[in-house]
Amino acid sequence: MKLALGTVQFGLQYGISNTKGVPTDLDVSQIFETAVKNNILTFDTAIAYGNAEERIADFLPNEAQIISKFPKYSSNSELKENIERSIIRLKQDRLYGFMAHNGDFLIENLKLWETLVNFKEKNKVQKIGYSLYTPKQLEALLQLDLIPDIIQIPFSLLDQKFTPYFEELKNKNIEIHCRSVFLQGLYFLNTESLPEKLIPLKAELNQLKEIANQYKISIADLALNFACLNKNIDKVVIGVENEKQLTDNINAVNNWNLDNSIFEAISAIKVTNKELLNPANW
Repeated sequence: MKLALGTVQFGLQYGISNTKGVPTDLDVSQIFETAVKNNILTFDTAIAYGNAEERIADFLPNEAQIISKFPKYSSNSELKENIERSIIRLKQDRLYGFMAHNGDFLIENLKLWETLVNFKEKNKVQKIGYSLYTPKQLEALLQLDLIPDIIQIPFSLLDQKFTPYFEELKNKNIEIHCRSVFLQGLYFLNTESLPEKLIPLKAELNQLKEIANQYKISIADLALNFACLNKNIDKVVIGVENEKQLTDNINAVNNWNLDNSIFEAISAIKVTNKELLNPANW
């Protein structure tokens, strides 16, 4: 199963289309039960996700592959202390992955990479890496010879800026995880009532909806499978607010039966205001 469960929703109210707030403990329990039952064993969290690490700790299966991320720290000792706290909060002996929440943190302070390497050498973390926002960051980090085991990138129907780097990354045996396949819910919004700042994306969003209508498929199914069927992507990180959403996503992946020529039509869409594909610019 390529799906990985993102946990930001469990610690913060997150996403432009989220109107229900943070899920209850019962919701979280049901979500994890369904995830494990469907062989979703990779869980993505972060120190910056409110109390998400604490909330998920009691629901993690023994075979869980847990990835957490650290915010901006000024020193190795601060990073070391917080990695250890993160492992304790998650009630684990070791983590599958630990990453910089933003690649810039490492570019600005290369010594932090030494701490990550040290934790990997001590077998407290299996894989180290960074979360990226722009290809420029990736180029800078690779040039600095900070070769990760794992990276996380944004990737979605309209946001394919990292695609030209996939071959190089796989040649370096780098595990690629993608996030924002639904662009924080933007793809689900009614294009007639977009927030003013996002109106410049209206034409492209309508093109997506036309393609989905033509093939009689939902935008959610289209967005999810667009990422899952990319041979270079190892894990697709999704966030859900309840068990039904997770079940719908699992069914969307398991029941896909369309000709992949639909993706050619999507790739032909040209986005004029590409900066708006970054939620930080909303």
